[in-house]
Amino acid sequence: MTVSAHYAESGLTDLMDRAELLLGQRRHAAQWWVDLVACLDAMGARLSSMRQEPAVRDSLAEQIRIDAPHLFSNLRRLEEESEALQEDILRVRIFAGESAADDGTFSDLAAAVRGVLRRMRKLEKRSNSVVLDAYDTDIGGDA
Repeated sequence: MTVSAHYAESGLTDLMDRAELLLGQRRHAAQWWVDLVACLDAMGARLSSMRQEPAVRDSLAEQIRIDAPHLFSNLRRLEEESEALQEDILRVRIFAGESAADDGTFSDLAAAVRGVLRRMRKLEKRSNSVVLDAYDTDIGGDA
């Protein structure tokens, strides 16, 4: 399973799309702020649960360590980036909660949310690349 398939299966892709949609909508109603905070909370929780799946994470890491050791450092970097991203989601979520209904902070909040979404998509793409490189080139399995 590719990382993109895993994102979709976990609902993370839908949440990222939902956050983008919310940024394009009217933000004057209190419910908009509640929806955005709930979306950020859910994104953080889903990313955390994906990172916590030891069977998938550890078996992939072990297989790459053995069969494609040159990619192992890339896998570790991705894990570190994922952890930092999770911290940033929490930071942006707190900012959203603190600035609720303050239209003066919207542009800063929107930029922060879009930055998190860009990083999530970049992490997804780079993770797919490592997995596909490992399977296509070194391990020889089906990606």
